[in-house]
Amino acid sequence: MKTIVISGASSGSSDLTTRRHGPLALIFALSSILVLTRGAAFPQATQARRSSPLMGRDQEIATALNAAPPEVRTHAGVYVLEEHGFVKVRESQNGFNCITERRAKHISPMCYDAEGSRSTLQATLKRGELLMQGVDPGEIEKRIDDDYRTGRLHAPQKTGIVYMLATDEVWHDQSSNNTARHVYPHIMVYAPYLRNSDIAVAPEQVWRPDRVWVQYEGRPDAYLIFQVGSAWTKP
Repeated sequence: MKTIVISGASSGSSDLTTRRHGPLALIFALSSILVLTRGAAFPQATQARRSSPLMGRDQEIATALNAAPPEVRTHAGVYVLEEHGFVKVRESQNGFNCITERRAKHISPMCYDAEGSRSTLQATLKRGELLMQGVDPGEIEKRIDDDYRTGRLHAPQKTGIVYMLATDEVWHDQSSNNTARHVYPHIMVYAPYLRNSDIAVAPEQVWRPDRVWVQYEGRPDAYLIFQVGSAWTKP
């Protein structure tokens, strides 16, 4: 049970309140404090009710496009998240599609090439649809896995690239006890079902900026991660 400490109160003042106004007054005062501090006592629940995965359309478009280098973003398609899922707001002229993915409570700007747009982007769109239906993130990933197993979703069929040059976030890595990892601007290359052991990457080398490693290893949406210098992120 959470203990609520009333600032500025002492045992002497509490006794004085009881003597002057009786126990009913004290009960009323404590009840009022509990009502006023209910949100503070349970900040995570309050925040969960108030939080929303949506952002302003212009902001989301700009965020998604910043994932790609200038020569790509100029003609890339764009998706934004709305009430019932992702909606395409600009058609692609170069095969690339940019989107601000919501995955495991993270917001990740990404720009898929044509191959990724036909494959792993479809899983991203499905995640957005389920998220807006109120499905729990863990359950969302279970459904995505089922769709890969049944063929409703499929892995990339050839090598390709996803730009994530706007990424500057803290990712809670579920594969290593929910450890917080700082994710820097990077590119991802499709590597379905690849594992770090396949390319001689030891567990302690994963997430290191001076190594190439596999994210989502062993899965159809596995990627080789190449962290890049800040020069890539400049217009």
